[in-house]
Amino acid sequence: MRRFDVIVLGGGIIGAAIAEELARRGRHVALVERATLGSEASRAAAGILSSQMDIDQPGPFFDLCQASHRLYPAWVKRLECVTKRSLGYHRDGILYITLTAAQTRQMARRAQWQRRLGLKAEQWSPRDVIRHEPHVRADVHAGFFFPAEAQLDNVATMESLAVACRIAGVTLKERTTVTRLLVQRGRVVGVRTSAGSLHAPMVVSCLGGWSSTQTDQRLRWPVVPARGQMLGFTAPEGFFRHVVMSESAYGVQRRDGRLIVGSTVEFVGFDHSLTLEGMRQILTGFGRIVRPEQLSHCLLRETWTGLRPYSQDQMPILGAAPLDGLLVAAGHFRHGILLAPVTAQVIADLACTGRTSVDLTPFSPARFR
Repeated sequence: MRRFDVIVLGGGIIGAAIAEELARRGRHVALVERATLGSEASRAAAGILSSQMDIDQPGPFFDLCQASHRLYPAWVKRLECVTKRSLGYHRDGILYITLTAAQTRQMARRAQWQRRLGLKAEQWSPRDVIRHEPHVRADVHAGFFFPAEAQLDNVATMESLAVACRIAGVTLKERTTVTRLLVQRGRVVGVRTSAGSLHAPMVVSCLGGWSSTQTDQRLRWPVVPARGQMLGFTAPEGFFRHVVMSESAYGVQRRDGRLIVGSTVEFVGFDHSLTLEGMRQILTGFGRIVRPEQLSHCLLRETWTGLRPYSQDQMPILGAAPLDGLLVAAGHFRHGILLAPVTAQVIADLACTGRTSVDLTPFSPARFR
């Protein structure tokens, strides 16, 4: 039986970030992943780092997103220095387009309470929108610009995290499934996997949408997969200057010209299929915010889907489970890329010291048990 200090289950961005952080703190870590690192939601995302735009009220979740937003620049810089690879991190801001008066009122309220907290949120007229984003339709109702928001290349980030884990000394167990926890006298002592047993006094469960499928009840949490269909285009340089979003679609342009357009939210189990209806929804929504004559300049290059971990109450599950030695970090849904740095920090704090500076009570696994 291999012995470790901590075993992390799940090799998405959350599990990989936690494993790398623990290894940097001197822990002997094993990372167990059923496929390959980042092969699910983490690679399928668009890399939008929204800590303001899509959060409709202040509270613990908003504060958690802001905490991770503050950590991001240093986290990216460290990974880039360690791996000698660019993560494609840019703080260009997010422009949210409203198409109706009701949407404008809703976003105006959001911008107002965020400004009261000292954050930047600007309301633009249709003329301002066109001046900043010339390819957006002229008949939009308004625009709301959040200048501190950012994007990064999530695929490059996962590749860099895999390299950083190896450099830090993490033992990677890819194409390995966990079958059950090993427990003695009421506390965790390891896990049994398809490749044999691993021993450790602490296990961190980051199984994402697969949490709800575990045969071991102690690893099962109310997190289900939410399929998101995505389209990738080649577009002229500068097609979008910022991340552009609306209620029904978004567009993110990388520096190399790639334009990522998404996305759907579908509860269809573990089905990765791409559908005509999903593509129709995305293209219809995108067509509502982009000038029709500009669509012909976007050349389809790829399509894909991802299964994002959707929790029962749409909040991440973070903290100690009701079993000694078991920690949980799951259910981040659309905010997994954004929340990776703060999740790695707080879970590593708990694993190493038993406490953390962030109040995790609102996200506690105990709320489901």
